[in-house]
Amino acid sequence: MEMTHETNGELLLQLSHCLTPTHRINNAAIVLRGGRILAVGGMSAFKQTQPSRIFSMTDCYALPGFVDTSIYGTGGCDCMHADRGADIAEMSRILAAHGVCTFFPTTMSYEREGLQRVVESLADCCDEQLPGAVAAGIHIEGPFINASKHGAHRERYIRPIDLGETAELLQAGKGKIRIFTFAPELDGTVELVEKLCAENVIPAMGHTIANRDQVVRAIEAGASRCSHLYNSMEPLKQRDVGLAALALTDARLWVELIPDGIHIHPGMIDLACRCIPHEKLVCISNSMAAAGVGDGTFKMGEDDTHIRDGRPELEDGTLAGSIRCLDDDYRNLSTYTNLDDTEVAACFTSNPAASTGLTDRGEIKPGRRADIVVLDAEHNVQMTIVEGRIVYNRRNVQPEEH
Repeated sequence: MEMTHETNGELLLQLSHCLTPTHRINNAAIVLRGGRILAVGGMSAFKQTQPSRIFSMTDCYALPGFVDTSIYGTGGCDCMHADRGADIAEMSRILAAHGVCTFFPTTMSYEREGLQRVVESLADCCDEQLPGAVAAGIHIEGPFINASKHGAHRERYIRPIDLGETAELLQAGKGKIRIFTFAPELDGTVELVEKLCAENVIPAMGHTIANRDQVVRAIEAGASRCSHLYNSMEPLKQRDVGLAALALTDARLWVELIPDGIHIHPGMIDLACRCIPHEKLVCISNSMAAAGVGDGTFKMGEDDTHIRDGRPELEDGTLAGSIRCLDDDYRNLSTYTNLDDTEVAACFTSNPAASTGLTDRGEIKPGRRADIVVLDAEHNVQMTIVEGRIVYNRRNVQPEEH
């Protein structure tokens, strides 16, 4: 992995095309300065531009850097071990190699004091200058979920909604908690949602058996997100409506999907993309520590997760996160659905950014953060730029100096 950290002067990228992602620009050029995007357009418009460095990558294309809103770990790092020396910096480096510029480290259900320590450590990471992708906030998943849909969460750590514990977590998070996933059928849901909204935290529904009335009640209280659609929730049924059906039909919800080819059948992903407004779709990796590493045995929280033929499983066979990163998922989505290239790009960039209030990134347009991923024709990441810094350069492409 070739890493550079140039920050001075203007930088010009010359590309085959660019997905902004609201539209496609062919023969594209992007000018960066001071960590921001200065200009973008057709290459012919920049013939008189004399930036200090020009990167000619006309066999590649660019889109905004990927934003991952649900990620338990990567590259051997488990976010639940953040209070025990987990190398979040290494996770940041590896994510950059997969085109991720922004991520939200995600927790699992755990005992009360231990979870607070993890959250406090992750909050500190959000303030650090990481070498690759930046941690923009924390996603709390559990412990207020339904034990019958625990997934990879340990049942013994799942508990009823407790507003006192919620306040403790918010305090430990030092303003960095951005998403909080809970089961809306639990007693105290409305009070929890109102508290989260008051603290500028996004209430997300998941790991649930909630019926229609319970989901609607949570939405009307302020819940605005569905965590990993189809997974750890009641399936679609002809006589019952739950979160899965409402996620497909209620445009008030941002909806997360895991397009890794394992969690969800491609046909069900296609169904979601045909039902949900494309601007409300958020693709997530849901990756765990083994992502970017390969087969073997890794920790997910306290449990051993065995990777066999690309499938992460607990001892009992339960699917435990994903070992795919967002660049893999990006390639998948374009083959699973009828979305066009700009709509696919939005699911990994502008949509997750908008869904979490990150108005400074997610689009290639003047004034936005210079968070950019450059891919080749086979959609392999060749370069990642975070706030104007080249943090991954697969080919070790060198600029023309002016």
